[in-house]
Amino acid sequence: MIYTIKKAPCLVVILWLGAAACQSNSTKSETDTPATAATAPTQKATPGEKTANSAAYVSATPDSAQQLAPFIPAGYKLLDATSGDLNLDALPDKVLVLQKLNADTTTMGDTLNRPLLLLIGEPNHRYRLAARNERAVMCSSCGGMMGDPYQGITIKKGFFSVEHYGGSAWRWTHITTFKYAPVDQQWYLHREGGDSFHAADPEKVETHIETTKDFGRIAFPDYDYEARLAE
Repeated sequence: MIYTIKKAPCLVVILWLGAAACQSNSTKSETDTPATAATAPTQKATPGEKTANSAAYVSATPDSAQQLAPFIPAGYKLLDATSGDLNLDALPDKVLVLQKLNADTTTMGDTLNRPLLLLIGEPNHRYRLAARNERAVMCSSCGGMMGDPYQGITIKKGFFSVEHYGGSAWRWTHITTFKYAPVDQQWYLHREGGDSFHAADPEKVETHIETTKDFGRIAFPDYDYEARLAE
């Protein structure tokens, strides 16, 4: 009993000192641990998204409005545009069909001309006006009860065709094809004609085609669809 009483205070002191030392080491360990700096998350731009450092830039292409606008005079708008090789140089060319801004295509009385322009592609991705015709595309009321007869332009290796379709009970198609002549760098009427049939019997079709043997040599700028149909 005497031994226990004498040693107990020492044991308490030893235990107290050990606990204090552990607490001191623990506090020092926490104090010496360097704080981690907060890092802002890296912002990644998704495809097609503009960031603060990205520059907005739109490149002009041969089909852009900037390239075609100089060929559309005041008072006109672009009705149609078709791409292809018009002069056999393997560069993309363009055929434009224009229409008056004030043209009323809903009436039967609109007989305004619709200019057709041939644009030749240059190596610098620009165009130059090669030829123009005021009477290759029929007026918007020339299709009769079928409405605007203009159907479109097709281009194939130096040839281009203007396609029309109209009529009422009697329906008709009219395709005018021009061919490029490398010798004088001009386009000439190559072939013209189409089909006709009655709406009640569309299988019974009559076809009429004319070639240079019939109409001779007609340059593209001089072609007039009304004069040709009147012959």
